[in-house]
Amino acid sequence: MRGTKLSAALLAAAMLAGCSVAPLSSDIETLLRAPQLSGQTAAVQNALNSYLGVSATLRYPASGEFLSPFLFGDWDGDGDGEAAVLYTSDESTNVWLAVLESTGDDSWQVTQTMEGLSGEVEAVTYAHLRDAESRQILVGYGSAQGDKYLVVYLYDGETLQTVISQQYTQMIVADMTGSAETEDLVLALPSDSEDGVNLQLLTNTPEGFRSAQTTKVGAGRYTGCAALHAGSDGDGNPWLIMDGWTSTAQNSIATSIIVYDAETGFLTSYDPPGAGDLSRQTLRYDTALVSTDIDGNDTIDIPMELNDGGELLSPLDSRFKFLLWRDYADSEGGSNCFGVYDSEYRYFLPLPESMHGNILIRSNGSGTGWLICNAEGTSIYCELRVVDPSEVSSENYSRIATIGNQQLQFRSVRSYYGLSVDDLQKGVVLFE
Repeated sequence: MRGTKLSAALLAAAMLAGCSVAPLSSDIETLLRAPQLSGQTAAVQNALNSYLGVSATLRYPASGEFLSPFLFGDWDGDGDGEAAVLYTSDESTNVWLAVLESTGDDSWQVTQTMEGLSGEVEAVTYAHLRDAESRQILVGYGSAQGDKYLVVYLYDGETLQTVISQQYTQMIVADMTGSAETEDLVLALPSDSEDGVNLQLLTNTPEGFRSAQTTKVGAGRYTGCAALHAGSDGDGNPWLIMDGWTSTAQNSIATSIIVYDAETGFLTSYDPPGAGDLSRQTLRYDTALVSTDIDGNDTIDIPMELNDGGELLSPLDSRFKFLLWRDYADSEGGSNCFGVYDSEYRYFLPLPESMHGNILIRSNGSGTGWLICNAEGTSIYCELRVVDPSEVSSENYSRIATIGNQQLQFRSVRSYYGLSVDDLQKGVVLFE
């Protein structure tokens, strides 16, 4: 709300001053996203401005783990920390990357600058790609056409150079090869065909600093990569979990597990014991249902839509889905998490496994919520509803979660083990 008021005030001021709205929109975004700098970041920006002779415009990443234009780390592996800044100036519309060395007492000096590939920063991170001491800077640039390009920068203390410049759709830093000192980079590459997803592994090898191996996953099934997640099996061996588009319209996704074959040096698909054809088993038509750690145990869970989860009476059968989330993290086939997914409000509600195939869900009498009943529908266990908190007057309902400006609420009718307020509050998962 505060940001909305600020935007309105700035817009009104611009109109009174006779300014055009289009240029002001970027200024508003900069003001809203750029808090007053202090301490280390202010000293770095002052050093950059002094080097340029003008005030640099900081460029904030649109997404990712790091949402600041400032990065701090030991880029050259000498034991001392350096800084990096993403910025634009009057010289170019493209983003630039500057590396600065500390000269002591909150003083910094620009040592290297390099022009990026576009005027937008999609994401930025860093990783130990070369060795355990130094860190490489990874910047994803976005284009007006929606394309993304990843650049890996190497700073050796004297020069800043580009190690990799590659178009991509998804990226992840993970230890795929089991190295104790370095990390690996996996990119999903764009494709004009509908013949699978090309995954490129970039890793250190004895033969060279970096080596790229490209593997096709899901030939004849996937049309693109929706998301990449780092995981591991029950023995701690690393693997990737890839959610892939299964149609050119991007209205359905499925999941594959990818492992590293040390003998060939390539990534390869892997179906865990008891999983069958995993990508076929996990086909789903709600693209919000990407793999995630659904139960908070630090492993990635994969969703499966169920036909035998229970009965959904109309009109709820078009809104709800029964799901089973599995992590496949042990030889027994992994742990399971059963529950119901609300596609309208985009949340998953875990239910006791004993209810799997033994419940019926129907609307309540007023149509303001829904009831979980036994399979015959003769006994009601609980009622749930999504309502405006200001309209709630009954003390019989307990809040389970806040969804936007509304509440998901629960009322117990008949006690059932694993279906308490505490169980649901701890287990409910909200999706964007």
